[in-house]
Amino acid sequence: MRHLKLTTRGVPGVGTFGELTEQGQKLCVTVERDWNNNLPNISCVPAGEYTLRPHVSPRYGDCLVIEAPSLGVTATGPSQRSHCLIHPANWPDQLEGCIAPGLEFHPDRWGVKSSRTAFKRLMETITEPVKLTIVRH
Repeated sequence: MRHLKLTTRGVPGVGTFGELTEQGQKLCVTVERDWNNNLPNISCVPAGEYTLRPHVSPRYGDCLVIEAPSLGVTATGPSQRSHCLIHPANWPDQLEGCIAPGLEFHPDRWGVKSSRTAFKRLMETITEPVKLTIVRH
């Protein structure tokens, strides 16, 4: 199974920003909500080992979902967190506990640029389940 790593750094009160890599090669940068005690819809998900797989969301259509039942994160519940997706967005406040990819960080504001392009590339790359390790700093 392929293994991706998301290494992030939180900016308190702003958001969480990271880099998604595979074997040390950068796939994209990411933006998420700030850590808020793992509260649904307003916090990034906890660090840990996940499965990342293609998913069809009623709200976002084709996307990627992260799952780790041992961490209380499942695709559809029941669990502490569900529907934690990777989908296009540019700013932390556009996300409800999900992760958005970008080609680069926005130079003028806390966010990412070219999210749809980065998302399309990820969807072309991830066609079957992969392991995802999330590291929070």
